[in-house]
Amino acid sequence: MIEFIENKSLFPSVKIVFDTRKDNEERTQWLNQRCNSIGGSEIAKIAGFSKYGSPLTVFNEKLGLSEKFKGNIHTKFGNRMEPIIREWVQEDFEKATKIKLTTYEYPYMMVHKEHEYFSANIDGLARLEDNYTYWENRDTAEIKQIGKDELIGIEIKTASEFLTKMWQGEEIPDEYYCQVQWYMGITGLNYFLIVYLLGKEVKWKVVPRNEDDIKVLFEMGEKFWNSNILTKIPPEPTGLEVETKEILFKQALDNDIEATITDNKLSRYKDITEEIKALEKDKEHIKQLIYLDMGDSKKATDGIYKISRFEVKKDKLDTKTLKEKYPLTYEAILQGQSEFVNMRIAKCK
Repeated sequence: MIEFIENKSLFPSVKIVFDTRKDNEERTQWLNQRCNSIGGSEIAKIAGFSKYGSPLTVFNEKLGLSEKFKGNIHTKFGNRMEPIIREWVQEDFEKATKIKLTTYEYPYMMVHKEHEYFSANIDGLARLEDNYTYWENRDTAEIKQIGKDELIGIEIKTASEFLTKMWQGEEIPDEYYCQVQWYMGITGLNYFLIVYLLGKEVKWKVVPRNEDDIKVLFEMGEKFWNSNILTKIPPEPTGLEVETKEILFKQALDNDIEATITDNKLSRYKDITEEIKALEKDKEHIKQLIYLDMGDSKKATDGIYKISRFEVKKDKLDTKTLKEKYPLTYEAILQGQSEFVNMRIAKCK
């Protein structure tokens, strides 16, 4: 059974906003006004290290200009597994290192006293019953030591086995690194333990405090807040597909007045499209030459990379016939409609 640390004065640099265990009015007000702060899961988006969001998507969320994320099967699984992983890691850590690790829950939403729009809600805390030496960089043989009884932050992640490459060696996904540095900047902690369930195995990595990175993240957070949130001026999109969806979410497409496109954007779009087509042809040509080198072999190598081939078969459905002849079956298996906006660019006459 994991214990709670109830000390609200544990971190001198923070102010406790609410207890996450209580469904009280204060908590509800805070959750309904999440535009009031930048959290750990958002700073990586603002810094440009997340494929799931950007400064623009965070801006839209804070100002209520986008459709709110309602969660999915992955977030639901992660929430369910968090308390279990927090408990499992104690046994696995001691078995691997011979050092007892005790984990705790710290159930408070915190904001920084100097920057009250910087917030943190950590997955837990931990202490070691002995000094723990770890490799910070195996390439340079650099090692560090966490002292006995030092308080360590915990961030828990669940990952598919298909994402093993993201965690190889000392690698830590950039967005998670930003998240824990943000938390260390707010709380004053010197270390975070990123505990992750990779497939069916619990693993962990130590992230030490980096003052330079914290300074940069704080500067980015402050600039974003003052230049975008307070002024309500949106940052420019960065090219993520999720941004396109959010831009279209705010547009009705019911105006027939011809708008003006500036800065030769249409010409640039057409040029890039042609470049992509040429590159796709080159890519297909190289693939053909690779297949000719391989002959009937399933596997091959050039000494640097390896390739393997396998056949994939997929069923094809004639949806038009299905809809006409078996309308009830069609309705029963229909999984909604995909909506998208298509565009066509042509020369002006």
